[in-house]
Amino acid sequence: MTETPAPTIVVAGAGLTGLSAAISAREAGARVVLLEKGSREDVGGNAAFSGGLFLFCYDGPDDLTSITEDFEPGMKADRIEAPPYTRQAYAAELSAMSGGQAEPRLVDRLAERSLDTVRWLAAKGVRFTFNRTVGAAVRDGVLHIPPGQILTCTGEGMSRGFEVIRPLLAHAERIGVEIRWSAPLVEVVRSDGRVTGAVVGDGGETVPAAAVVVATGGFQASRELRRECLGPQWETVRLRGTRLATGDGIQAALRAGAEKAGTWASCHSAAVDPTMPSPQRSEASPPFPLHGFWLGVLINRDGERFVDEGPGPWVKNYSKMGKAIMRQPGCEAFEIFDQRTAARVADEFAGAAEPIVAHNVPELAERIGVPADRLAHTLEAFNNACPSGDGAAEGRGTAGITPPKSGWASPLDQPPFVAYHAVAGLTFTFGGIRIDPDGRALSADGTPVPGLYAAGEAVGGLFYGDYPGGAALMRAAVFGRVAGATAAQETKRLPTPAAG
Repeated sequence: MTETPAPTIVVAGAGLTGLSAAISAREAGARVVLLEKGSREDVGGNAAFSGGLFLFCYDGPDDLTSITEDFEPGMKADRIEAPPYTRQAYAAELSAMSGGQAEPRLVDRLAERSLDTVRWLAAKGVRFTFNRTVGAAVRDGVLHIPPGQILTCTGEGMSRGFEVIRPLLAHAERIGVEIRWSAPLVEVVRSDGRVTGAVVGDGGETVPAAAVVVATGGFQASRELRRECLGPQWETVRLRGTRLATGDGIQAALRAGAEKAGTWASCHSAAVDPTMPSPQRSEASPPFPLHGFWLGVLINRDGERFVDEGPGPWVKNYSKMGKAIMRQPGCEAFEIFDQRTAARVADEFAGAAEPIVAHNVPELAERIGVPADRLAHTLEAFNNACPSGDGAAEGRGTAGITPPKSGWASPLDQPPFVAYHAVAGLTFTFGGIRIDPDGRALSADGTPVPGLYAAGEAVGGLFYGDYPGGAALMRAAVFGRVAGATAAQETKRLPTPAAG
């Protein structure tokens, strides 16, 4: 008896989303061709340059230790206290940070599949660790974990995401995923209303396929689309992520009948060290994210504050600091600290960025190139607005100044002062393809485009003005996995083509 050949599924993009989709589809029995626009050195997409943080639901310590028993230095304790981070809390937080615009069905699916997907990643060889920079602390022999972000992949510093990609790539190759390097998706081919293949590369080769999963990322690396969608000031912005996400896959899906979703005028953009170049390969370090802003103040070149540095934990706010900086003169700013927090910032949040040190405010103003009188006035007004007492905490906000600092407000009056030059680093864009919770690409009337699927940063509808840290990698893995499985299941039901 002749065995019926497995349907071919093309997955475009070998980042976290694409690898998750390819592995999921292959494990469901499909033949999978994984296309990567870049070379093998470019594998991983934006995830390779991330901090490796995953936001997922859990019921308590047992769920966390079922994933890992590795701890960063200083976090090992006799006992763990971790209140549940429920699906309802996850959905409420993501919805609130999107201003109520996030698609509820996508939010629910992300929360519902998050824990299981982290366990799935761990089973594929991704190693996780309890991370000390996201709010957990050891007190009296107990590790106290606030609900939410706690596990990152293992690795060094704030940019450890390649340690997620490395084991997934090895697993994909081990189970027989066919990977084609330097093979960009150019067009999605359709016949009689459904997908029949993918056009690849400059030569226009067509790969026959029963389904295509678009996992090519956003459009942040396209100067033209940045100018058109984000505004002219974004045309020359520094990239924090992959240089290959130019929106090609999104545009191919739209031409194949998919509808746009989400906000195309917003993005993830953090404050970064301007001395570091944009990455050129997956294992290179991207411009380091300067996430210490919440422990000090942000000053523009006019010597004035311009944003609330402490509206909540930094991990829930860092992704909008770059956008705030882009609205300032010269699209630049300075993070300023005193000796209360300078050592912690240097240890946890500055990487290899070179600090600017000054023994008084006039010297600081001269060294960073801002008007001394304005800087002195700004810092004096800020210090006077801080609550009495020493120390910074989430509930300690300023009073009587605009913009406020809603939390962690502590006077800057213990020199030497330390400053870091910061510019915006664009990580990814928020607009993309419209999908349903199972990863099917949807047309303008809300019906699926037969054979077309999408996931990760190529889709819209989840993130708008901001999102909680760790939700982006979680979205990539959850919806990549879901889209791959859906594609494999639905192509199994297709009639077998007649022999030629």
